[in-house]
Amino acid sequence: MITFTVDASALHAGLSALELDWAARTKAASAVTAAAIVREASGRVARRTGATAAGIHYVESRDGTGYVVLVVRANRPQVPFYLEFGTRYMDKRSFFYASAAVEQPGQQRRTLDAVEDAIQVNGFGG
Repeated sequence: MITFTVDASALHAGLSALELDWAARTKAASAVTAAAIVREASGRVARRTGATAAGIHYVESRDGTGYVVLVVRANRPQVPFYLEFGTRYMDKRSFFYASAAVEQPGQQRRTLDAVEDAIQVNGFGG
């Protein structure tokens, strides 16, 4: 019978460092994507007064792991919804989800690059 004793503390420390680095890098990548969605949506939104375009912004998510893009119009909060999905009286003029779809490949690439960089920097790459 053979018994092995292994000290895994270095592995645990390395994985903890990887997790922190990974989280920071992917959060930075999501900030780039959120800014790009804001820029794209602001360019696509139908304008009469500019109030809807002015209300497009991003904030940090509640859990702190990324960012959320919002469209807020204080005086008429339903207008962005009407523009995006239409009503029975007007056709939709999509701007929000179309902008997110345009930025999706870039987000996937940035996230993958961030994860690969974190793995390499922390010594887990091959």
